Amino acid sequence: MNRDEKQSQDAPMPGLTVQREAPTVALHAGLPGTLEIETSTNCLVVRTRMGTGAGTGRFVDIDVAWPPGWSVALRDGTPALIDATGQLACRLGDEITVGGGFVDTAVIDVVSCTGQERIFEAYRLTRV
Repeated sequence: MNRDEKQSQDAPMPGLTVQREAPTVALHAGLPGTLEIETSTNCLVVRTRMGTGAGTGRFVDIDVAWPPGWSVALRDGTPALIDATGQLACRLGDEITVGGGFVDTAVIDVVSCTGQERIFEAYRLTRV
């Protein structure tokens, strides 16, 4: 789905992984990509290119554990990521960079929306 398509009234709202509590340590990796829906699980993910050279590699969907209080809501008929203050963080199709780092779900005690055992624990988001 891209930002110009409207969410069907009958389509289920996509899920997302949310941290149970704020991290005590801020990881400093950056995850660049596009906010998308992983269609087989109906979960919000960051789609990023994994590879070693320019123009090489493949796209991979990364499940992100968003900070406590973040959610999904319809904005102008399209699912959007909403921050803990209720403000729009980004929309589907937005190019973003997520600050944080990869961790095992068991370490931070979250259930991955996509079923991945390693997720990207977010502490900030920047729209590109």
